[in-house]
Amino acid sequence: MAEAQPPGLQMLSSDTFPSPASAAEPPSVFLPGWGFDGRVRELRAELLPCWAPADFYDPFTLADQLAAWLEQRGIPSCRLLGWSLGGLVALDFARRYPQRLASLELLAVREHWPAAELAANRRELSRQPAEFMRSFYRKVFLGYKAAYRQFQQQLEADYLDRARTHLDILHRGLDFLATPATNRLPAAAGRRQCWHGRRDVLAPLEQRLQLPGTPTRVLEHGGHALFLEPAITPSHPSPRTTVQQRFNRAAATYDQHARLQNRTIDLLAAQLPPDNQARKVLELGCGTGNCTLLLRRRFPNAHLLSLDFAPAMLQQARQKLLTQPPENSTATAKADPADDYPEANIDFICQDAELWLAANPTTFDHIVANATMQWFTDLPAAMARIRAGLKSGGSFAATIFGPASLRELDRGLQLVSDGQLRVAARTFPDRQELHRLLAANFAHPELHEHQLSLEFTDLAALLRHFRLTGTGGPAAGQPLNRCQFRRLDTWLAEHCGAYRATFQVFVIKGS
Repeated sequence: MAEAQPPGLQMLSSDTFPSPASAAEPPSVFLPGWGFDGRVRELRAELLPCWAPADFYDPFTLADQLAAWLEQRGIPSCRLLGWSLGGLVALDFARRYPQRLASLELLAVREHWPAAELAANRRELSRQPAEFMRSFYRKVFLGYKAAYRQFQQQLEADYLDRARTHLDILHRGLDFLATPATNRLPAAAGRRQCWHGRRDVLAPLEQRLQLPGTPTRVLEHGGHALFLEPAITPSHPSPRTTVQQRFNRAAATYDQHARLQNRTIDLLAAQLPPDNQARKVLELGCGTGNCTLLLRRRFPNAHLLSLDFAPAMLQQARQKLLTQPPENSTATAKADPADDYPEANIDFICQDAELWLAANPTTFDHIVANATMQWFTDLPAAMARIRAGLKSGGSFAATIFGPASLRELDRGLQLVSDGQLRVAARTFPDRQELHRLLAANFAHPELHEHQLSLEFTDLAALLRHFRLTGTGGPAAGQPLNRCQFRRLDTWLAEHCGAYRATFQVFVIKGS
């Protein structure tokens, strides 16, 4: 007998998705936007393992249907990816069933739809449903030409037919949009993230939903159909987990290849004059301990608290500081790397820096970060907590990579992949954002920009650099195929004259 399911939910690729009984992680559920059903995932293969509504859905009942569906299948919780109208339904689900939510990703969600705009949409939908929907679909796919052509070939005709027969459902969707998103805000539950596209004409950036305490990412070239963006990978580990895994794998090779990070330490050193009076210093993202050595020299009488969320990196740091006692010190290093280093006055803590800042309102004389904060998911919140964590007269200093990093590689990747591959640095904070955050939090902000370059013998060596240091190269979550590799190799040689990686580095300081 076939398993009963609440109406409107199905899985399009059951052969590629593990059953709930054997799945190691909560399953992903994709809630599509107004005028769409789950088949729109066919435009992006990576989303096929998600469950999704099988037809146009009633947003007023879908949260209850999803909860019943999870209960029926014995699934404790799910990861929700809500796009546009689906994002509002996801918020509704998160507010009413927080215990069922493992994580929440919201794409292109508008905070409020004006009543006049909704009224005009209702009139046009009732008068000419097919024409109105065709125009709507064009706006959805602005900036995604290839996906739009595929949509027209595979789905649009059927969707237009459904629009005529599902007018009541579409009108219910417009009614659901009339309630502001801020009226549906859930309590904190699981990991949350908001995504917006700067080129979105249906949910303009200035009208985007911003959840308190929730990281927000703006994709510079993103339109309304954000689920098509390679940066958004709901079926994969969270960005935080992915970065952590990369650094863990690179711990043994990092020091040998981290030429760039050592140069940023030199830039940071110029902002850290010796302070014999400092008693407590916090280091965010200590890596293998190279910057920790600098801090121990600059603040010889301070207790150092060094954080890193990659256990393998932290072990390297502990070993390094153990074998290199403080300058002018007669202390004997301990043989056990698990000791708390009273001789060196350093505590190493394996924890995510953002989470530690949120949970520990401790004050320090100095807070320092080298090449770390570009990976933060909520930089404004972290910056405010850093400011609150400084003693009177204390200072904050950091180096942080900017979005113009790896511009040569980024341009080449775009050309050989038809825009599908970009570098991870595209999402890093820019000069304007950093200046605004510094000015908002510090009475005496400073920002200096540097351009640092590395050259490699060939493309393979350039790409291997990212793997051996754990730093971000291509950000699409997929490797170059052979054809793309050859084309990129040729393009770099012809247009750049070398296999060069140029990095935009900001040195920021506040007191």
